[in-house]
Amino acid sequence: MPAKSMGPSEKSQHAIRRSTRLPLEVPVLVTSLDAGQPFSAPGNTTLVNAHGCGVIVPHALAQGMQVRLEIVLAKRHTTARVAEVVPLGGDPETWLIGLELEVPGNFWGIEYAPADWKIEESESPALGRQADQETGAAAKAVRSRRWRLTDLSAGACYMEAAVPFPVDTPVVLSIRALNTECLLEGMVRVSHVQTGMGVEFMGPAHDQRDRVKELIGQLMSNREVPRIFVGRKEDRNEHRKEGAHAEPHPAPDTAQAAESPDPLLELVREGEALTAEQFLNDLRAQRLGKRRDPRIDLALPVLLSGADVSGRPLDQRVMTINISRRGALLDGVHGRLGQGDKVSLARLHKTEQFRVAWVGGEDTPAAGQIGVAAVDPNTSFWDEVLEATARSGLETTSFRGNDRGNGH
Repeated sequence: MPAKSMGPSEKSQHAIRRSTRLPLEVPVLVTSLDAGQPFSAPGNTTLVNAHGCGVIVPHALAQGMQVRLEIVLAKRHTTARVAEVVPLGGDPETWLIGLELEVPGNFWGIEYAPADWKIEESESPALGRQADQETGAAAKAVRSRRWRLTDLSAGACYMEAAVPFPVDTPVVLSIRALNTECLLEGMVRVSHVQTGMGVEFMGPAHDQRDRVKELIGQLMSNREVPRIFVGRKEDRNEHRKEGAHAEPHPAPDTAQAAESPDPLLELVREGEALTAEQFLNDLRAQRLGKRRDPRIDLALPVLLSGADVSGRPLDQRVMTINISRRGALLDGVHGRLGQGDKVSLARLHKTEQFRVAWVGGEDTPAAGQIGVAAVDPNTSFWDEVLEATARSGLETTSFRGNDRGNGH
């Protein structure tokens, strides 16, 4: 029985999806080549691969229309066909257009493109010469970030880059080694211009953790330098809800974190509250197997004051789960706080400001918990407690009692 042939739309969608898609924002100009349907407008890609892209434009285009696609900054262009048209709504309304490149290949100039971007189809000599001449310009325009992976754990990583993404940017990481690719989703938690950024992995916990562990094993057993691509993770809802506030970040797997402490993840979460020098010093200490600020399991009552995300005042007694010289994990918090919010902690004769570095997710075992880091990096808020605990040799003992009554 003869195989069923695919229709034009099915063929187009298959062509666009048959090579690895990467999230990448590239400013482009889309111009109709159909004289009967004039159109020319700037747009931004959301996903790209060797066979096409998704691009946001301010007008709908006809299915099957042939267009000229130009990376304006690189002065590089090619031709493509409209394969999909998806309305995104909004005011003004926008559309997500799926384009199929008429000449597949690395039109985007990505240095470490996935292996399946090596297109076998032959291209015309003229187009080949044009691509050779323009590769340098396109690569310079599109490849604004070079990444070097320096630190990696099950829950986070740090990458060196001259132009890192800003804090709270959702990203997708493609890490390739030994001819295998590991795709990870994450959120930028700390960013240092001209230096790099720390990313907390945010995908499905068990699946992503297994992939990271496998990657760590490969990197430890082989001296190959991994090839890194990092792209901004696009969310179509962002285009539908222009100006809307972002949803709270997914909660981390706190049960797993309790079983397997992850110092890199803790540092990345608290990194925004530290100066770049302090963060990088801590990072270097971790590489040497040290912790500048070890955490001590200690339950102490403290008074928390501040305002929740709706502006309502907070004034409540909470308990520490653990403390370090510059921060603490707190339990029993009533009221919604967000990352970056400032609160005051008071105990004995001391009151000091802290920044919220992490918030436990609702309907999870971590609900009501927050991690805080001192605004003043030279804080002495916990000094006498840490010194007394160190002298007693009970670094992992959990104390409960009246803060004033027992002198802790």
